[in-house]
Amino acid sequence: MAERSVNRETWAAFIADAIQHYAGGNTTRFADLVGVKYKTVRRWLTKETDVSEESIRAVGRALSIKPSVLLVRVGLYDATEVDATPTPEPVADDDPALREILEADVPPHVKQRLIQRLQQVRARDAERQADEVRWWINQARGA
Repeated sequence: MAERSVNRETWAAFIADAIQHYAGGNTTRFADLVGVKYKTVRRWLTKETDVSEESIRAVGRALSIKPSVLLVRVGLYDATEVDATPTPEPVADDDPALREILEADVPPHVKQRLIQRLQQVRARDAERQADEVRWWINQARGA
């Protein structure tokens, strides 16, 4: 089996776009966001170094992009080898809170984190409601 490698040109283009999109063009801020050193990002941009699969996965996780989508995009895997289906965008038809997040003037990675936070709050609220209903049932049994 042939050794797999990342298409450095494609990776550099992705990183350049991601710096603009997720960090407002600030390479240092982007490096901090994805958890790597500034020099690493510069090497990616100048195509000086090979990129590891773990680096691609880490960037995907940090940017809330399905890592398998990135692995295929940069040529490390074929789409038939991994689940490279993009994560669907949330729908806000009957959800005012979600609509507020989706319409907010913040970067996409911030929106993703806000959506995750909203989901956490809702899960916690659902558990509290279930606890309250169980309390009601226990009270009804004792009445």
